Amino acid sequence: MAASTPAKLKSLRATLAAKTHQEVLRMYIQKHEVGLLKHAFLVTVYRKWSANPPYHLTELGITTYDRQRVNNGQPVLAGPHAEYLLKHVWCLHLRIRSHAHLPSTGDANAYHFGTTTFVSQEEALHMLHEIWHQPMDEADPDKGLRPIVYMSFGDNDGMGKMRKTAFDFDPSSMSTTVAILDAQNIPVQAKITRSQTAPFEYLLQQFKIQAFDFDNGGNAAMYATVIAILSALRNELYGSLDNPRAKAGQKGQSSSKSAQSVIQWLMEWPTPAPPIGVSMYCWRCGSAEHSFTECPNSDLECSKCMNSPHTWRKENASTHTEGLCIFR
Repeated sequence: MAASTPAKLKSLRATLAAKTHQEVLRMYIQKHEVGLLKHAFLVTVYRKWSANPPYHLTELGITTYDRQRVNNGQPVLAGPHAEYLLKHVWCLHLRIRSHAHLPSTGDANAYHFGTTTFVSQEEALHMLHEIWHQPMDEADPDKGLRPIVYMSFGDNDGMGKMRKTAFDFDPSSMSTTVAILDAQNIPVQAKITRSQTAPFEYLLQQFKIQAFDFDNGGNAAMYATVIAILSALRNELYGSLDNPRAKAGQKGQSSSKSAQSVIQWLMEWPTPAPPIGVSMYCWRCGSAEHSFTECPNSDLECSKCMNSPHTWRKENASTHTEGLCIFR
């Protein structure tokens, strides 16, 4: 196995920087002779924040794709609507325990691509650090670390940088990050849309996919990954003699089934739960034995929030006790 060195990572970073986001993703997924890039992980991260200031991280959606593990680093046939690729995407949904009671946009409970786990901020940061620092060879640490192709969606990464003091994670500063892609920009480069700010719902509709709960952080990370891959591989997935412009739908390689059926299959596909945190947690009383809706202490409320001058805090007081309140 080839070694990864800081010099090689720097060289790969420079090579990829000269390419469009679509070209980088296509190169990673499809090309045979890509050197160190075939050892890279494709990682999508989507952050969700509380609805009111001071803003706190409430959810973290993460997807990872390991080309090396799927086919020893060699490209695989994408299949209809890229289902053979997408079934190897690992989806994670982390909810920050200490912030689970805070109001947020969307439904944090409506995750469809695996198991939600409740974690501390430290656990979430540690897991991201582990993802970004994976050895080329676990038996030989001297062979260096594997590259990371990091993908975000729109201004989600920029918002994370603005709120770095609330959650100190910046992939652009990591030495293993060799490319930073925007899943919202790739459909523009693939001529799926002209809008630089097209939302999830609109972009998924271009592939005849109805989005469910895309405001959930875990779902958002998976939908961003789907949008990027389907856009980047548009010609291969949908192009044919009777569809030369590769318009998305049941065309070409994807004629045998609908994209919606592939998404439904992915939702039902057994996905390993994250190896951290707990799957059961009550943010009212802090128990890991029951959920919030099953909490026997429904009469409890936070006196600090009840006495707050802010309406949203008063309305949210019954979701937690004083001991779990973030306001001191």
